[in-house]
Amino acid sequence: MNTLVRGAQVYLKLVYAIGALLIAFALWQMSRPTALHYHWAHLALFIVFAGAVGPKKIRLTRSRSDDDVGSMSLGFTIIYATMLHFGPPAAVLAACVNVFVGCLRQPTYQRTFNVALSAIEATTAGLVLSLLRGISFSGWVQGQSPPLVTVAHLPAVFVGAVVYYAANTGGVSAIISLTSKQRLFTVWRENFLWTLPSYLAGASASGIALLLLGNRFLPGKSDAPLTIVLFIAPVGYLTYMVFETYTARVREKQEHIEELQTSQAQLAELYLSTIKSLALAIDAKDQYTHQHILRVQRYAVAVGKHMGLGENDMEGLSTGALLHDIGKLGVPEYVLLKPGKLTPEEFDKIKQHPEIGAAILDPVEFPWPVLPVVKYHHEKWDGTGYPEGLKGEGIPLTARILAVADVYDALTSTRSYRNAWTHEKALHVIQKDSGTHFDPVIAKAFLEIIDGVVEEMAAEGVGPLAPRKETPIYASKADRVARDIHRASADLWALYEVAQTLSASMGITETLEILARKLEAILPGTSCLFLLKSDTQDDILVTRAAVGVNREHFVGCRTAGARSLSLKVVQQRQTYLGEFDHDDLLITSQTQFPWAPLNTALIVPIVHQGEALGSINLYHQQASAFSSHDQHLLEMIAERAAMAIYNGLLYDRTRSHAFTDPLTDLYNLRFLTQYVEKRCEEGEGARPFSILCLDLDHFKPVNDNFGHLRGDEVLRDLAQLLRETAGPRDVVARYGGDEFLIIAEDAGEEQAAELGRRVRDAVMAYDTRLVHPLLGSLRLGVSVGSACFPQDGSDCATLLSTADQRMYQDKTERKLRQMAGVPTLEQVKKSTRSTTTRRKAA
Repeated sequence: MNTLVRGAQVYLKLVYAIGALLIAFALWQMSRPTALHYHWAHLALFIVFAGAVGPKKIRLTRSRSDDDVGSMSLGFTIIYATMLHFGPPAAVLAACVNVFVGCLRQPTYQRTFNVALSAIEATTAGLVLSLLRGISFSGWVQGQSPPLVTVAHLPAVFVGAVVYYAANTGGVSAIISLTSKQRLFTVWRENFLWTLPSYLAGASASGIALLLLGNRFLPGKSDAPLTIVLFIAPVGYLTYMVFETYTARVREKQEHIEELQTSQAQLAELYLSTIKSLALAIDAKDQYTHQHILRVQRYAVAVGKHMGLGENDMEGLSTGALLHDIGKLGVPEYVLLKPGKLTPEEFDKIKQHPEIGAAILDPVEFPWPVLPVVKYHHEKWDGTGYPEGLKGEGIPLTARILAVADVYDALTSTRSYRNAWTHEKALHVIQKDSGTHFDPVIAKAFLEIIDGVVEEMAAEGVGPLAPRKETPIYASKADRVARDIHRASADLWALYEVAQTLSASMGITETLEILARKLEAILPGTSCLFLLKSDTQDDILVTRAAVGVNREHFVGCRTAGARSLSLKVVQQRQTYLGEFDHDDLLITSQTQFPWAPLNTALIVPIVHQGEALGSINLYHQQASAFSSHDQHLLEMIAERAAMAIYNGLLYDRTRSHAFTDPLTDLYNLRFLTQYVEKRCEEGEGARPFSILCLDLDHFKPVNDNFGHLRGDEVLRDLAQLLRETAGPRDVVARYGGDEFLIIAEDAGEEQAAELGRRVRDAVMAYDTRLVHPLLGSLRLGVSVGSACFPQDGSDCATLLSTADQRMYQDKTERKLRQMAGVPTLEQVKKSTRSTTTRRKAA
């Protein structure tokens, strides 16, 4: 009973209860003195015969598990004869014995159900038969003996048989319907409708036997029951043989059908496996979307099940998920793997892939609706999608489901143009775009199931919540072949992307970061370092970029000394492939991340026009992880990357000259303007910052009396002073002449005012070491004005103008205080210091 659904359990208990009551009622009726008008031995003969034919069944329905879910016993003819001759109570007893003996091998709950149902059938049919034969309901309740069968009773005999048939087949159909979740009428029509003639034949045989031998049914005629049994037996046996022959043929046909169904299922499975293998081979060509189709299929199928899709739609959705990107075969790979924003022309090429995919699959006669999934999975709920701009429910349901799954996996996967987003951030996008990009009902269903799906996938080591595998494990030949396809494609496009980097004018930091990321993608599970010569010493290599395993440890490290392995590779211009050398690099970074043991190293020199620039270092946790193929590939990349790295170094030097003030080495106004404009473009979500505009007070006498060379020294000193006073993330620039600017990061009005006070104190405390014959020791002051983003402006020009105005207000107020004889804050502090000094001297 553990396998039954809850409704079936309730139904079983109801049948048990009613059956028990009817059996008790029948026994009570038979206990009455007038219950039997024939000898008890006659009844016993009928019951024994009913039990004897109990195991002789004709299987009416058959399942793969061989459960006896529906069968017909030859005992019906005996039971019905008992009902006609002895009355309903005796028929109930005969029916229970017949069914009990026939169900000995069945489970207890099933045997109990069949016995209880037989009591219900016999009682129901007996009641109808009695009423039609002229016995009132009260007479039936009191167990009134039935009259002899006459020709006039034949219609009643047939009606009673139909009632018995309806109760029997209806009761069995109900339990099958509840346990198999099929419609009740469908079960009854397919399995039991055709058995009605057998019931009519059995009832007819019973009625005819009693009718023909009716004159001998007198008290004291002991041979009458035996005569009835002998008369009925040939008819029952003939019925049994006919149905047994018929059902044997039915079983043969059903077995043949099941064999065909099994073969068809195996063929369909082979068909889908072939599709899956081909789709994975195509998917493997893209290093950024490898296994994408399997994850999308899993998400989409989970949503389809949650929404209760039919079998055909589910198969179409599952197959379509595997094939939805097959049209990308017609899109140039440089477009698919482009790391930056696509041009309108390139995006038009991308938008063609759904139609290309549908055209590729059009000759295939899928038994499920696959093409709508492939063709329309980029349509949007608001009609702004492609290829046809379908809107709302005009988009096929399965395509709408796949759209959500596809976008979620794209967001949580690393792509050529960005890193993977977190699960939570991707869900926020799905929720935000519900009703515009996505069908809101499907988006809601997706959000309801996705947490459980990705947690289940994480337990299997896949999906966005799974811990990152530094060393991929290939469980099958197919996986290894897919890896080889992936590597072959990655090699080609690695060289292409390096060529793209060569043509770009980028600084060394950006260049190395891009190259390191590309190498990490080509050889997953590695540590990738770019070491370049130090700006001050040629015999030291410094890490300028690090990604992958142990990245936190490698940031900022350098070669350990003259015997460093990496330095030898650069000096000798000879690749190294072998064991990891723990004494190669001096690691000084402090990090809480644990060190992952490394075993294999591949170090390739970077040489441009005979000049050794540095090395590319790859490390791996596995022993002998790199092959000669990997060495050859890395040497080709290093050869092509050398020019990009050289250009990056040259670009940085040029940019440094363009964006720095040659006198003070501070940033100049050009750099500061670009920096502020970039920060302002971040919009409302940007971190706050403030601009401080500084103008030195009393600087003109320095130039006038001591010359510009001495004035330049003072400006350089003050530039260094401002660097030390500002925060580590603040930007200090020279505005021009004796004016400076400070960009104070994460600073509001109060923080900007505090920084201004620190700058005033630092400038006042600065000793120029200049003494004027009349004025004495020269001291400088500074006027300060500030503007805060975004309160005081949302663009660079406005912020600079506001800060400049406030600076001049500060300067004017200071001069007015001097004219009015009111000491300035600096004078008060100076006076306080002088008084303190005199007191100490005294």
